[in-house]
Amino acid sequence: MNKLQISQRAQKIIASPIRKFLPLMLEAEKRGIKIYKINVGDPDLLPPPEFYREIKRHLAGNLGYAPSPGIASHVAAWQEYYSQMGVNLQPGNIIPTQGGAEAILLAMQAVADQGDEVVVFEPLYVSYRSFAAMAGIKLVPVTLSIANNFSLPSVSVLKNKITSRTKAIVIVNPDNPTGKLWSKKELDQIIQVAKKHNLYIISDETYREIRFDGKKFSCLLTRKDAAENIILCDSVSKRFSMPGARIGCVASFNKEIMSSVLKFAQARLSAGTLEQLALVPLIKNSRSYTRKVQKEYLRRRNAVAAGLKNIPGAVFRPAQGAFYQAVKLPVKSAEDFVKFMISEFQYKGATVMVTPMKDFYLTLGLGENEVRIAYVLNVKDLSAAMDVLHRGLIAYKTSPLKRPFKGTT
Repeated sequence: MNKLQISQRAQKIIASPIRKFLPLMLEAEKRGIKIYKINVGDPDLLPPPEFYREIKRHLAGNLGYAPSPGIASHVAAWQEYYSQMGVNLQPGNIIPTQGGAEAILLAMQAVADQGDEVVVFEPLYVSYRSFAAMAGIKLVPVTLSIANNFSLPSVSVLKNKITSRTKAIVIVNPDNPTGKLWSKKELDQIIQVAKKHNLYIISDETYREIRFDGKKFSCLLTRKDAAENIILCDSVSKRFSMPGARIGCVASFNKEIMSSVLKFAQARLSAGTLEQLALVPLIKNSRSYTRKVQKEYLRRRNAVAAGLKNIPGAVFRPAQGAFYQAVKLPVKSAEDFVKFMISEFQYKGATVMVTPMKDFYLTLGLGENEVRIAYVLNVKDLSAAMDVLHRGLIAYKTSPLKRPFKGTT
């Protein structure tokens, strides 16, 4: 009898680089090791208390399906939220989704067919690779370098990636995993290319409010000169520290795109009814919470940067937004170093878990010695984690296995 086969698309989906070390972490915890988990972008901050009050208020009666285009009061809350940035959307321009992840998947499915291409900037949020595999889409990378703070290379590099099969360009702003903020000049160049080649821009703005050093938050939908090109993907997960609520949205002024997204949304029925209802007051009055969140993440960014400055050979620049810090470590293999930290090293009963960035790149061989740090712990714990990381690097250099090590400590 022939062996049952799984789809080729499923085979193309890689194991999550963020979660694939879970078995090693569980073993370490069984040994009584405290792990500073700064590998997953799962905020430790409490959501706004209004959310739970609203949940309780709606815990009565029938809990039916929400309409596929979204509950009217929830959509209206998104309209009010975007209007505060000068973006005036109609109800038909917004569709709530099951988290930002579904927003991305629906946007990609709406613009590209199997075999089509979407240009992305690497390193990229690794789930885009899985979304593309699920939809049969080819991702074409434009490589950004940690050496120049992930700045956009010559616009000719971007143009050279475009073929007859290219349908869209993806921007994540602020960026996961790099913490980069896209400058106005860079955005202008991308918009110019997209308009010239009739491409969509999928703008992932999950971390919109988390910006540092006086940078004001904004929304790409304010660009009226590219209104038909831009598809916005958004989420409440990081804005309100509630990734478990699983609510996001797709928004665009392009009527054909929104019509296509709605068809996909109808096929999967709806986003969560209870979550949509409970989020209405939060979305309408987001700034009262996000101001506090932004200030807290700034303190955490500074704590991480201060710790990394003490590590000889570490290459980084303090993140400009989101709550991630990309750093090049003085090691040959970040994955080997992470395994060492979890399986072999501890300092005063503690170790650190960070995310190797190799799988955040599509181009083979890149990111081998880079890691992403998610500052989802308080300042005190982050400072302690940076000290443990530094000590772990020293131990890694001098371990009996004689691992290759670049730089000095």
